[in-house]
Amino acid sequence: MKAIIRRAINRWVMWRIDRRLYRAHPQLRERHAAIKAARRAHKPTKQIINEQQQDMLRLLRENM
Repeated sequence: MKAIIRRAINRWVMWRIDRRLYRAHPQLRERHAAIKAARRAHKPTKQIINEQQQDMLRLLRENM
């Protein structure tokens, strides 16, 4: 039971973080949607994921 509650809380927290991040940087949301669509279509996602990680690292470095 505790695991289910913990999982629900973690999902809610991550959803809030993603929501704030995607509102501030819409290109990340678009890329996330592209990754999701590629996974559903069984297409390679490594290139898109690498671009997403590079963008996120760049944004983190700019804010520090």
